[in-house]
Amino acid sequence: MPKTYGSSLFTFEYQAKNNTYETVSMADVLNGNVDSRAFKNCIVLVGAHAPGMQDNYNTPIVKGEQVYGVVIHANIINALMDHNTGVMMDVRTYATFVAIVCGLFYFATYKLKIVPSTILLVVLIVLDIFLYKTLYSLGYVFNMIELPIFATLIYAYNLVIKYLSEVLKKRKILSAFKKYVAPQVVEEISKKGEFNIVLGGEKRDIAVLFVDIRGFTPMSEGLKPEEVVEILNEYLNLTTNAIFKNKGTLDKYIGDATMAVFNAPIDLDDYVYRAVLTALDIAKGSEALHQKLMDRFGKSVSFGIGVNCGDAVVGNIGCDFRMDYTAIGDTVNTAARLESNAKPSQILISEEVKKRLEGRIKVTEIGYIPLKGKSKEICVYQLDDVL
Repeated sequence: MPKTYGSSLFTFEYQAKNNTYETVSMADVLNGNVDSRAFKNCIVLVGAHAPGMQDNYNTPIVKGEQVYGVVIHANIINALMDHNTGVMMDVRTYATFVAIVCGLFYFATYKLKIVPSTILLVVLIVLDIFLYKTLYSLGYVFNMIELPIFATLIYAYNLVIKYLSEVLKKRKILSAFKKYVAPQVVEEISKKGEFNIVLGGEKRDIAVLFVDIRGFTPMSEGLKPEEVVEILNEYLNLTTNAIFKNKGTLDKYIGDATMAVFNAPIDLDDYVYRAVLTALDIAKGSEALHQKLMDRFGKSVSFGIGVNCGDAVVGNIGCDFRMDYTAIGDTVNTAARLESNAKPSQILISEEVKKRLEGRIKVTEIGYIPLKGKSKEICVYQLDDVL
């Protein structure tokens, strides 16, 4: 407890309670019942030492019991004699110290993750206690509670900021994903917390679908640019909705072509079957689109679709500040070649797709055909319907 001593402020530790020191009644002294030699070489304090004298106070020494004022004075004298006091540090010096430490702690925890930040906070509190004890042994004291309080507030502030930043980051990523994958996939990604966007890829077994407008270039020659864009948007709306309906990932638009992958970026059940369902949905939707465009522009569009499945490298390709999520590999190239060989309104699938969906789809064998970029011919099938 701080007490004023002259012009200085110092602290001391309580070492005794009400009945610790020897007490003598003042009445006995005045009546001569106590030999005055009993006080030789002693420090005598005169004060109230009985309940009801209104000279008793709450102190840290005894919980729930007040200490008489004269006993408090005795504790102070005892501490001075035992050199068990401490001088308060200069406020400005201590404030500067706290400001510097808290500043360093702020910048450290701002960059660190929650676990090392928590460890650093605990270490700082332990060091504060150690510093207090060390300085106290040298006769100096300071308000040791201030540094832990400020450090904890800084820790909590950085924690809240990081949390809000992470929430905003996740929302931004989810918003971006919504442009590429179906809402169900976005919801699944959100639940799993898979938000890492880094360069690089992984090998996955996927299904790939390519769809392209047949005769788009000659058709656009006779239309206004805004009409061409409108037709293209109608077509892209059809293909994208079909992809999202079957939980596929919209990889990219390539002019008047669309590429989609299934089973990436997250695992998807029955993804090969979903890919052929997407192809059939696009083919069926093209019939209504055909009539709509014919009525409005006197022009129509048809599609060529290719579907393949197999291993591919899937991930973010590009650089740190500009990247695209895509799939690369022979599986993708083959799907693109199947699409380019498809006739208007025809869906071509590879033999691998046919094998995996045996008994679930209705196909017509086209036979072995050469594909650009491949040294050997491959067996190709026309997808007619699902069973």
